[in-house]
Amino acid sequence: MKTRRIVSLAVLFLLSSLLHAPAIQAQQKLTLNEGARISIIGNTLADRMQHHAWLETNLHALFPAHKLTFRNLGFPGDELINRQRSNNFGDANQWLAKTKADVVFCFFGYNESFRGEAGLADFKKNLAATIDSMKGQKYNGSSAPQLVIFTPIAHEDVQSRFLPDGTENNKNLQLYTNAILEVCRAKNVPGVDLFTPTTALYKQAAEPQTMNGIHMLSHGNKALAAIILKKLFGDAGHVTASAKQVDTIRQAVLDKNLHWFSRYRVVDGYNVYGGRSKLAWFGQSNADVMKREMEIFDVLTSNRDQHIWSVAQGGDSTIVDDNLPRQLQVKTNKPGKLAEEKHPYLSADESAAAMQIAEGMKVNVFASEEMFPETVKDCLEFKAFLRDNKLKTLVADGESHKEPSTFKPFVDARAIEVLQGDMKRFGFEGILEEASMASRQNLLVAPHNWGSLLGY
Repeated sequence: MKTRRIVSLAVLFLLSSLLHAPAIQAQQKLTLNEGARISIIGNTLADRMQHHAWLETNLHALFPAHKLTFRNLGFPGDELINRQRSNNFGDANQWLAKTKADVVFCFFGYNESFRGEAGLADFKKNLAATIDSMKGQKYNGSSAPQLVIFTPIAHEDVQSRFLPDGTENNKNLQLYTNAILEVCRAKNVPGVDLFTPTTALYKQAAEPQTMNGIHMLSHGNKALAAIILKKLFGDAGHVTASAKQVDTIRQAVLDKNLHWFSRYRVVDGYNVYGGRSKLAWFGQSNADVMKREMEIFDVLTSNRDQHIWSVAQGGDSTIVDDNLPRQLQVKTNKPGKLAEEKHPYLSADESAAAMQIAEGMKVNVFASEEMFPETVKDCLEFKAFLRDNKLKTLVADGESHKEPSTFKPFVDARAIEVLQGDMKRFGFEGILEEASMASRQNLLVAPHNWGSLLGY
């Protein structure tokens, strides 16, 4: 009888404790040490994060004194065992070693999910092998990396008749989400489900979070960053810094990311790494010159890390780039006749006058690359000239504009018919903003795209 009473009292005490205890905190999956270097690998989900910078920004805001270093190695289309790069670019392990990764955030599974149920067994095998291989590395030179494996996000129905609603895609994404979590449990590696919370996010959101159902817009990545922090750090993952402080950090991060992107995703890989990289004149190859330029970008990026650490702690350091490697002096293999071996560049009329024309032939100037003032007044005068001469040529302009908003006076006056904002300056969202502006006046958009985020 006495024993039964003691047990009963113990049960009542336990129930009382549970009822009056504070809510149990969500489990923390990741511990970040001061000075941790975090590399992000994976598909387009990973790649686009650097252009919005919300995850990195919020981690700096959450750990302002940690002096964290981030390098985004994401690449659109990447799969676990299929990551196409230029010849001699370097494999994943080499780049993780270059970035001295202590922690690796891995975003895979979306592209693989198109193989459906038939591809699940191979995917799980490849994921397990990838985890084993990475855990056997010492990218930082001393210890195995902490790995965090993220599942794909859900496919959002953006209510567009031009895009799939994601129903069929989500069936496969759920399968591959389950597969990732299963392998992570077996390997004792943190696996983070992004599929389930983004499914809920889409239902609750007042506007689309993605541009096309699968690629996050900036506010979508902002919401996703909050989800990830909650998953990784539990209740401690809530950022308490002011919106102004977060924005200050984010601007510093975006600047750093632009410099890193320019280094890691250098355009024209065939000249930098591939077949033309070894072409040499006067003992100097394309690879020599471009390697030095990338070394410069490495230092530019590191300088901006220090600025981020300063603003994360409430400071406002000035970026000083006085420690850059010297650029190589390149001697031309086609010297010109002018001073310093420069070439004379003739105007259209001068070029025509310098030509030897066959009898009975005549040269007319059809098009010229000469710059002219980019003002509404000048464009309207040029349109009037075309109209007066019964020419149906459309006026296209704008590749040197700094941001989409500068097109507004041209659009309002219908001073140009084709808006040519530069893809590298504007990014996808800037081009979409430009297109939205143009559509109100039934104007056209043809993004300028040489050597930009999309290549040539």
